[in-house]
Amino acid sequence: MTFMHLLVVGTNHKVAPVEVREKVAFAEERLPDAYEHFRRRSDGEVVLLSTCNRSEIYLATAMPLSERQVVRWWAEFFGMDADEIEGRFYAYRDREVARHLFRVACGLDSMMLGETQILGQVKEALEVAEQLAAVGTYLGELFRRAIKIGKRARTETAISKGAMSVGGAAVELARRIFADLRTCTVLLVGAGKMGADTARALVQAGAKSLLVCNRTLSRAQELAQKLGGQVVPFEQLTEQLSHADIVIASTGAPNFVLTRPMVTEAMRHRRYRPLFLIDIAVPRNIEPSVGDLDSVFLFDIDDLEQVVREYLEERRKEVPKVEALIETELSHFATWLGERRAKPLIVSLVQQAHEQAETAARELFDELPHLSERERQAIAAKMRALVMRLLHRPLTQLKRLAHSDGVLDVASQLFGETKTEDANLSP
Repeated sequence: MTFMHLLVVGTNHKVAPVEVREKVAFAEERLPDAYEHFRRRSDGEVVLLSTCNRSEIYLATAMPLSERQVVRWWAEFFGMDADEIEGRFYAYRDREVARHLFRVACGLDSMMLGETQILGQVKEALEVAEQLAAVGTYLGELFRRAIKIGKRARTETAISKGAMSVGGAAVELARRIFADLRTCTVLLVGAGKMGADTARALVQAGAKSLLVCNRTLSRAQELAQKLGGQVVPFEQLTEQLSHADIVIASTGAPNFVLTRPMVTEAMRHRRYRPLFLIDIAVPRNIEPSVGDLDSVFLFDIDDLEQVVREYLEERRKEVPKVEALIETELSHFATWLGERRAKPLIVSLVQQAHEQAETAARELFDELPHLSERERQAIAAKMRALVMRLLHRPLTQLKRLAHSDGVLDVASQLFGETKTEDANLSP
């Protein structure tokens, strides 16, 4: 009896540094070649999932494969020696493949707990595999169930709720101060990476416009081009404060770039409309007493990271709820998988039982030649019904337990080798 074995081999941020992950990541333009490479060697279904923090190969094959085989094929594809990447991978089989993928789709295996982007990446991986005719019944069912449970995790729990980055925290705080970010102008002072990321998060969240101010004009122009903003001269910083609703300070200056007098003057011009100041720099760029001014809301890097920690803690509380959803879906998938695997044996058992019933009926009819055709048909129908009644419970249990290790082997040994002629037993 032949059935499909499931295997996933992968690497991620938990088991390999970025210098290893980047060597074995599947670039989009190389995916067709990668699929051809693995399908030719595995002779089964393949789905490749590759993101910035993970690369995984999902396989469904008639013959079981070893982790080492797959890693060796992986190294061959990239022209590497397998020894270079040995020990940097994990592997799961059958039911645990499903558990792993469900956790990935729900964001439980991500560097950022509960992230939403991974669900789209799982869906995209399935779509690419389908386009390349690399996926079939087994991995298709597995990935569709993973996408379904990933959606449920985000709609039925709070696993993805709230900010999980400094930029995300800034967006959360800004929404508490401003009713609509679409009316807000963001001013980025400096060229620090974290400041740029925070500005990008606010723009993506709907901020109306972005101003970029930096002592080095060329750097300001470069950032403005990347972020879709407008450059303002550093000499006009005080003036520009009155036009901005959200200010991000991220310079390397050793002294305060924004002082209390500067902000006091800007607030007069603003007619004391709220001003949200984010000081991401270390040492700080904004004089702390600025936060004492009316309608001024000042937050530093520690404040933002505290928001991140608070939301992370809230997400962690949701993990048991997500795990419960996963276990339920895992049970359903295991039953589906077991039924698929048990089907050939079940078909064989039913066929053998009916053949034995037919043989017994013919012997009975030979002993009772006076029976009419109608009586013979009635007896034959009763015997077929009896066969199915006797088989119902063991076949139901076989379907339910078929995914467990060794169950099908035992069932095959008990019933699979039964021959029709062996059933002609004397009463």
